[in-house]
Amino acid sequence: MLKKMKHTLALTAVFCSSACWAQFPQLDINRVDASLSAHSQKHDGWLAYSVPAAVDTPSMCCWNQGEQTVCDLNEKQYGYGSSSHSPNTDFIHVFVHMDDGAIKRMLPVGDHCEVKADGLTIDWLTAVDSQDSIDWLTDTVTNQQEGDENGALYVLSLHAGEAAARALYDLAANNQDGYSEQSVFWLGQREQDGFAHLQELYETLPVGEVRRKINFALSQNRTTEAVELLQAIAQDESDGEQQADAIFWLSQTDQVADLPAFLVDLMSHTERREVKEKAIFSLSQINSDEANDELAKLVKDHLDAEVREKALFWLAQNSPQRAEKAALALLNTRQDRGELDNAVFVLSQLPSEQSAKALLQVVKGHYARSVKKQALFWLTQTEDEATLKQLEDLL
Repeated sequence: MLKKMKHTLALTAVFCSSACWAQFPQLDINRVDASLSAHSQKHDGWLAYSVPAAVDTPSMCCWNQGEQTVCDLNEKQYGYGSSSHSPNTDFIHVFVHMDDGAIKRMLPVGDHCEVKADGLTIDWLTAVDSQDSIDWLTDTVTNQQEGDENGALYVLSLHAGEAAARALYDLAANNQDGYSEQSVFWLGQREQDGFAHLQELYETLPVGEVRRKINFALSQNRTTEAVELLQAIAQDESDGEQQADAIFWLSQTDQVADLPAFLVDLMSHTERREVKEKAIFSLSQINSDEANDELAKLVKDHLDAEVREKALFWLAQNSPQRAEKAALALLNTRQDRGELDNAVFVLSQLPSEQSAKALLQVVKGHYARSVKKQALFWLTQTEDEATLKQLEDLL
């Protein structure tokens, strides 16, 4: 059965390389039996070829004001890509504009995209297979001055098969900040075969920016193994910057059971300031009842004053009512001047009416003189007439 499937795929690829241009009846096509590398070196104008697309690749096309439109090779489109509603494509049809052997523009489109090119003749290369395309695109990337100037990496990432994933891995392993970082990103988009290469890169790359980009790629990969590795990096990574970054990207996924408790546990087992700060911020990004419960507990019980301050700040962004209660409780139980000032500041940042009532409560209450002065200062910054009238009455 497997042998039959491989044979069918091979026949399909050959068939497409011989007749894919039939999908583009508006184009004036000149069929050319030549290799990609040889023809592109001497070509001026547009050439095109087709190769099988990676599994579950949405059909790419041009867009205008949120609607799919015709890709016109005579114009640069303002929008390009695919949407969640785009049907999958079996092939990538790659249109390349060459100028004396240099790439001016590269446009891959899917099976469900219309292309026009009035007045232009397209050289359609019928002898190109996936490996030819992968080799040519890889050379294109490595010969560019900086990053992925013409989208060759994106086109490479759309190719079916392990050879494309391996090519992206090799480019990433070169550890050149431009195309290596982007190669890591595109590996993350390949759910069928990207994870194994990301894991290998994590284990072999030196500490630095390229290695840290693996965190985001794992968060995009959406496989169980990718999330598990990201969680392990957040828990045990020796590079503090990479660990903190992994904590953030964990908060952007929805695949970790009881993530708020996991983040709080992380904080209790580290002395790294950046890890604590990122864990608190990540709790605020989850913005659930469970996450807000943990933030409130940190404000109330954590031994580190800076942790309490940051937790209170982020709690105020998500749950103003709980933040007001926590800040007033803190004013009654803490002695550190900086922490008290921060609590009053948080009260001042609550929604206007709520803030005014809370600050007036402080001014009228049994609090330290310095605390009342801070509350009075923030009250005087308001332009709310009702609040100003209450201040006049109080004075």
